[in-house]
Amino acid sequence: MRVLVVSTWYPSAERPGETPFVPRHVRAISRHHDVRVVHVRLLRTGPARGEVWDGVPVLRVPFHPLRPRTLLQAYRVLSRGVRGAELVHSMAFSTALVLAPLAVARLLGRPWVHTEHWNGVHTPEQVGGVWRWFAWSRRVLRLPELVTGVSEAMCGTLRRFCRPGSVRWWGNVVDHDDAVVPPPRGRTLELVSVGGLWGLKDPLLAVEAVAALRRSGADVHLVWCGEGPLRGQVEERIEALGLQGAVELAGSLEPAQVRRRLAAADVFLLPSRTETFCVAAAEALAAGRPVVMGAVGAHTEFLHAGNSRLVAERTPEAFGRAVLDVVAADDLLTPEAMAEEIRAVYGSERIAADIDRLYRSVAPGPGAEGRL
Repeated sequence: MRVLVVSTWYPSAERPGETPFVPRHVRAISRHHDVRVVHVRLLRTGPARGEVWDGVPVLRVPFHPLRPRTLLQAYRVLSRGVRGAELVHSMAFSTALVLAPLAVARLLGRPWVHTEHWNGVHTPEQVGGVWRWFAWSRRVLRLPELVTGVSEAMCGTLRRFCRPGSVRWWGNVVDHDDAVVPPPRGRTLELVSVGGLWGLKDPLLAVEAVAALRRSGADVHLVWCGEGPLRGQVEERIEALGLQGAVELAGSLEPAQVRRRLAAADVFLLPSRTETFCVAAAEALAAGRPVVMGAVGAHTEFLHAGNSRLVAERTPEAFGRAVLDVVAADDLLTPEAMAEEIRAVYGSERIAADIDRLYRSVAPGPGAEGRL
C-alpha cells in the first residue's frame, strides 16, 4: 500500500535526537508498505526540501500561520502527496490540526489514520498555559477514520473525543536489538536519564536525587541525554550543589549513542511527572537495565516490581532510596529477561504487523495486498 505519513514532529540534521519514536513508527510501517513522509515544519519559513532520512524519503515543508505563502506551499505539497497515496497517516496532534481543513473540505479522499503521542491530549493540565483554554479542539480527532494511541491510558482519553469504535492501541517501537551486556557495577554507580530538559521530565529533581545519594554516602554519576529550555537552570543547580563531576549533560544524541549510554549504565533514572508512554524507559529495559521513575503515567503499563521501582513521593530522598533499592534487589528479572519481555511486545516486527492489520481494516481491497 502507498502510505503518506504526515508529521509536524520529525528529526533532522539540526536535531537528530528529536522525537525518535516517530521515525521508528515510520520504519515499522515501511516493512510492509511503500512510505513517503511530509514533515510539516511549524513556524518555519523558506523553501521545501527533500532528503532521505534513515532510508525513507522525507519532504520538509515550512508552515507559518503568519506567512500565507508557506501555507499555500504546504497545502500544495500535501495535496500532491495525497493524490499519490492510498492511505494518509498523521502523527501528533498538531498534524491533525494541519490536515483538518483538507478533511473538512473533503480533499483527502483517502482513509486517514492518526497516531497520538502528545501528552497535551492525554493530560492538558500538565501542559498548562493557554492550552487549557483550547483543549476542546481535541474534537478534531473525530475526523480520522482510525485513531491509535501508544498506551491504553492514551486510548482511554482518545475515546472521549474520537468516533465511536475508531480508537485502537498501537504501541511505540523499542528500537534496541543490540546484545544485552551485564551492567558495569563498578565502584561508582552509573545512572542514565534520557529525555528533554523540560518541566515534565523534571531534570532538576534528578540532579537533586544525585545530591541526596551522595549525602547518603553513595558514589554515583548521572548522564542526562537530551536538550531543552531548562538547561541553564539545570547547570545552575549542578553548580550550586557541587555536582560538576557527578552530573553530565550529554545533550541531544543520536539513537546509537543513546544505546551506548544505556549499556554503560547500572540504572535508568527519570523522575517524570507523567508520561504518555516513555520510549526511553522501554529501551532501557530492552538494554537490560532496571528503571526508576515517578508513579504517574502510561509507563506503568510495562513497568513492574520485576524490572523497576515506581516512586510516588516526589522528593530527592525518595528517588535516591529507590535507586539503591533496585540495585540491591534480589527479585529483579535478569537483564536478558527484562530485554526479552519488552521486546516481545514492542519490537519492530510486532508493531509492524499490528499496523498492517489496522490499515487493512480501513483500506481493504486490491491496493492493500502488499508493497507496491
